[in-house]
Amino acid sequence: MSKNSKKVIAIVGLTASGKTAFGVRLAKEFNGEIISADSRQVYRGLDLGTGKDLDEYDSVPYHLIDIVDPEEKMTLFDYLPLARAAIADVLSRGKLPIIVGGTGLYVQGIVEGFELQVAERQSVGVAECSRQELDEKSVKEKNEHDELNREQLSNLTIQQLNNLIDKIDPDKNLKVDRKNAHRLIRAIEMAQEGLTPVKIKPDFEVLQIGIDVSRDVLHEKIDKRVDTRFAEGMLEEVQGLIDRGVSTDWLIGLGLEYRIMTEFLQKIAKLSNCEIAELPKDNNMTMKQYNNEFLEVSQDLKFKSHQFARRQMTWFRRFPEINWLSEYDQIKRFVNIFITH
Repeated sequence: MSKNSKKVIAIVGLTASGKTAFGVRLAKEFNGEIISADSRQVYRGLDLGTGKDLDEYDSVPYHLIDIVDPEEKMTLFDYLPLARAAIADVLSRGKLPIIVGGTGLYVQGIVEGFELQVAERQSVGVAECSRQELDEKSVKEKNEHDELNREQLSNLTIQQLNNLIDKIDPDKNLKVDRKNAHRLIRAIEMAQEGLTPVKIKPDFEVLQIGIDVSRDVLHEKIDKRVDTRFAEGMLEEVQGLIDRGVSTDWLIGLGLEYRIMTEFLQKIAKLSNCEIAELPKDNNMTMKQYNNEFLEVSQDLKFKSHQFARRQMTWFRRFPEINWLSEYDQIKRFVNIFITH
């Protein structure tokens, strides 16, 4: 790679599809470095549940993994400047930046150049909601022009949040997942802070490659990975995080593995009439003692992971610029053509 060349590769795909392995292979062959685009791998201590698989990187340098502690703030707009800085750093050394990740919004943010700009504040106040929609106690001391806080917004339904978005953005300029309460709330908060997302074209070109895996093969890989992670100590990882003071609510809010593992530990603690911290540290004992419950949670995680993969595919299929390939030789050929032209 020439230092004047501004070419970036993005390897995207579904959970358990093998993105990391393909990315590392490309990095070794094309003098590249990995830039993680995963909203949970940024957190230290969240290893097995996020599938960091750091041993796969071998000697390949990687960026944006293990950069903040659990519960520290890390939103899309906190992540993006760090990703752009990492890309610029890798390019400045004449190497190839290879974005690898399954968090579609993070990849899209890098590729399309999402940024926050200061705009006119859009106040969403008590007057925008009926008293029936808000807790009476929470509005008793507020006037109709006071802004709604996170707690009040969290008590609204998806439809009510969408109604508020329509009031502050009648021209529908805001691009937000209308079915995701967390993102709707954050969009409302940003509007109240006078911030609005915009797209500014990046100064680099991106080749996007999606790892194409058949559904049957993917489900088999997901199931095998769940079994492996349990054997490697995923329950112990979550229990250790809780022992160190990480909030169970925060872990549940991460979704999928961490929600299911945390809720399972809460259930076992309740059955054992103790706190999670008092459960045996050898989770093999816990699994044997509560075999039926363990089998149930294992199957639940596999099923929910299959569902998650389907949602990921729905997201990625929206972007026709992604080239879906299944074989490394195909990927290598696409990359070679891209970086030499």
